[in-house]
Amino acid sequence: MTIIVVSCNHFPDDERIYHRQIKTLLDFGATINYFTRSSIKINLNEDRLRHFNFSNNLSVKKYITKVLKILEKQKVSQFLHIHEPELLPLAKQIKHRLKIKVIYDVHEDLDAMYRTFSQRTKLVKEASILIKHITERRHLSFVDNVILANRPLRRTLYEHKGFRPVILENFPQKKYVIKIPKNAKHNYSIIYHGHLGPERGIHDLVMAMPQVISKNPFSKLTLIGTFRTKEFEQKIRKLISDYELKEKVRIKPQVPYVEIWDELYHSALGVIPFQNNIMSQNNTPTKLFEMMAAGCRIVTSDLPPIRNFLSNTVHWTIPNDISSLASGIIDAQTSLKQTDWIDSNIELINKKYNWELKSVDFLNVYNL
Repeated sequence: MTIIVVSCNHFPDDERIYHRQIKTLLDFGATINYFTRSSIKINLNEDRLRHFNFSNNLSVKKYITKVLKILEKQKVSQFLHIHEPELLPLAKQIKHRLKIKVIYDVHEDLDAMYRTFSQRTKLVKEASILIKHITERRHLSFVDNVILANRPLRRTLYEHKGFRPVILENFPQKKYVIKIPKNAKHNYSIIYHGHLGPERGIHDLVMAMPQVISKNPFSKLTLIGTFRTKEFEQKIRKLISDYELKEKVRIKPQVPYVEIWDELYHSALGVIPFQNNIMSQNNTPTKLFEMMAAGCRIVTSDLPPIRNFLSNTVHWTIPNDISSLASGIIDAQTSLKQTDWIDSNIELINKKYNWELKSVDFLNVYNL
């Protein structure tokens, strides 16, 4: 079986696309042509995996043209798996040319993300979302299956169009469940990894640190990820400087997926300080399950998507409330030697929230 996988906005070694889906398909003997458009220069070629990585300076339209030119020279494929709505025109063209099945993978609630991130007026936002919906509807006739990363809290466009989406949450593989002694984590190290933006509560987290440090002077925070804007990065770095936190707050650029685990294994606390917005009300953070698997004690904003998976084994905080966040971190540090919550979260990963279980649903999409 030959499968075409195409992404235009994700890193080539994205944990969902590459580490979970592509590697699972390779294990089942599939041959894959993998196309990416990224600023990251990386070669993922291996037996039965051909990786074509283009510059992200290319427009999506030109990128699609290049992908089509390469595919015209390839042998017949059975599936096309796309990972962004911008690639739906590619689905249309390939459907016409190759007559293959098309899988549309919707990673996040895109409407919620746009309503959260866009700086445009509400009227312009809603008009843009409406145009996206019209474009999606027009192209969904060329799609055979839809995959969602989150169980929707309301009826989706895809269900209105007659699809029964497959829900594939971003659960980690069981091989990543903590293997170092938990007593090695009885310290005051705190970690956040992921996008660094105001909607993620990063400002609140840095502002909470003086209160945390006043209670536990050995506390240290590590922020790992990419800043959403240069302006926000400057704001956070100035905040760290103004509050004399340079020795207490470390900022580290995004690291490859396989490297984040070592950071998590050696961190006592994982923090999800998300603010309460449309995005956080609809999307489940992947980092939640990674922190559970790594044996971190978890401090998190009290939000519905997280409540869907956990109830009483994390320290809940009030979103957008710096004092509540600081208190949650301090409470978690006080409870570090009580490992029952950590044990329960690890058991949930091993028995319920792991990729091995979800991969069965994933492979069924390919009839494997």
